[in-house]
Amino acid sequence: MSPRARSMSTRVRSGSLSSRAPHQILTLDQLNRATLVRQLLLERAPGPPTVPIARALEQIGGLQAQEPASPYIGLWSRLAEFDARELDRAFASRDVVKATLMRSTLHAVSAADYRRLLPAILPMLRAIRRQDRIQPPEPAHLRRLMQVAAAFTNEPRTLTDLRDHLGEHGEHVPPEEILWWLRRHATFVHAPSEVPWSFGRRPRVVDADAWLVDGAFADVDAALEHLVRRYLGAFGPASVADVASWSGIAVGRLRPTIERLDQAGELRRFLDPRGRELIDLDGAALPDPAIDAPPRLLPMWDSVLLAFADRTRIISDADRALVIAKNGDTLPSFTVDGRVAGLWWAEAEPGGRTRVVLEPFRRLGRSDRQALESEGDRLAAFVEPLEPRVYGRYRRSRARRTV
Repeated sequence: MSPRARSMSTRVRSGSLSSRAPHQILTLDQLNRATLVRQLLLERAPGPPTVPIARALEQIGGLQAQEPASPYIGLWSRLAEFDARELDRAFASRDVVKATLMRSTLHAVSAADYRRLLPAILPMLRAIRRQDRIQPPEPAHLRRLMQVAAAFTNEPRTLTDLRDHLGEHGEHVPPEEILWWLRRHATFVHAPSEVPWSFGRRPRVVDADAWLVDGAFADVDAALEHLVRRYLGAFGPASVADVASWSGIAVGRLRPTIERLDQAGELRRFLDPRGRELIDLDGAALPDPAIDAPPRLLPMWDSVLLAFADRTRIISDADRALVIAKNGDTLPSFTVDGRVAGLWWAEAEPGGRTRVVLEPFRRLGRSDRQALESEGDRLAAFVEPLEPRVYGRYRRSRARRTV
């Protein structure tokens, strides 16, 4: 353990707080450092072979992945000497999967977490309705289509091929509509390809049971308990509304699970500075809020910016409007002292070299700028052979709000 890590460990407080005792009030600084340490953003953790990629993803609650580069850059920010090929291998070996999960968005999670989280998420996915109010297929017809889709996707298929195949069994329902409903009812995961970041813009899907031959899906109650534990381990202390915001599951559906965990003695309770109740895993560490937080460069849609209903522990409301575009795109950002302080962008220079440029929201101190520029040089070297102008199209988006 490094001297800095030993110093951190001596300042960690843990223990149980009875739900009948007065709730301790946690400051925003305490919540910030708790989030950073659990997200591996205070000090990078060792990567493979010391810590397998799947285990690292479990610790941080997975990473949002609709942009293929984002889970790679998210792990680069959190693991020491991270090599992109390590995540490539984890996808190829099926230890890690990319699939629709929390908030109905694509995530990279361990295969074990996928099996344990999806049953909790599926009712939310299946309750989504199309804005054009087109009615779903009849239940019996939908079940038949799910069987057809599962048989067809026992090997990876493009969405176009799947749509065309389903059109042969649609009974006068347009194939685009069938595909829309099935993607919210069937258990598809994305199959990797031999391209940078393992996934291209045209996904190939495969039936989860065909792809993940080991293990079985958890039952719903066990899945909900696992989801709450996984969330609090990665992002706690947090409110029930925060758990709902991260997962996409309604507060009312989460409360019975939280009550069971509380009655079993697994939770402790706090208050935030506004007097709102927070929950956490009993015995989870709370680091000293005075611990230094080094600057970090975060990918688009980094989970640390999306995991809370109240995100003021990591970003101010004013800065949030600059990072999250009008259409919901969450732009690549950087932190100073543990809080978002600007955006970063990758630029291609003459000769094919990549340079990371900073777009700060306020004047940066000299030492912070130097540390960020050093991080930027390392990130430029990381993305250059894979996608030299990663996220470039979002920099020109009309949905952006500018400083």
